[in-house]
Amino acid sequence: MKVLSRFNGPPGMGNGGYSAGLLAAHVDSQAVSVRLRKPVPLDREMEVRDGQLLDGDVVIASAEPATLDLDVPAAPTLDEARAAAAKVPWRDKHPFPTCFGCGPGREDGIAALLGPLDGRSEWAGVWRPGDVLPNDGTNVLPEIVWAALDCPSAQPVAPDGGPAFVLGTFVAQVERPVELGVDHLLLAWELGREGRKAYSASAIIGPHGVCGRARAVWLTRSDEIK
Repeated sequence: MKVLSRFNGPPGMGNGGYSAGLLAAHVDSQAVSVRLRKPVPLDREMEVRDGQLLDGDVVIASAEPATLDLDVPAAPTLDEARAAAAKVPWRDKHPFPTCFGCGPGREDGIAALLGPLDGRSEWAGVWRPGDVLPNDGTNVLPEIVWAALDCPSAQPVAPDGGPAFVLGTFVAQVERPVELGVDHLLLAWELGREGRKAYSASAIIGPHGVCGRARAVWLTRSDEIK
């Protein structure tokens, strides 16, 4: 397994959701829990063995089957989501502006930028995946869905762009294909905090219902992946 430099998160390391999605493909389960233990190296061939991603003898990440009991809040309209995204604080105060998942300057990325919904605790945005993203000709690949679930869930826990958080544990499941050229709602909400950890959830909602949902544990950058 190799994470190409295009799919970076913070500078010099793999995007957490994308990397987790690649590893999750080696686990026979709809919902998979991935724990990122070390920053994921870029452009380096690594071994996947017994659910672990290994860089030599170093365990970079581990994955296992999971269950995901997560209710998705009622979907806003596309117009409500666009209005929320227009207020996005991260557009000008992004902690990792070159991130594949949510970097505002990435024309070859997902550019998942959300903002707070009026009168609600959730954040929302609209994503229309283009064929610049890895795809099978009709739908984006599953690891792209994982990446699109990852970055949105960070934004409600760091609404002003800081302190910077990195992904620690991610439990996700893909339920429906995410089609190219079709508007999808991105929804994210905070679940709570404990010390330096923050907990959040996210969902992608397409024209026919929920395409994917996820629960995340975020670590402040100073604590990252011990």
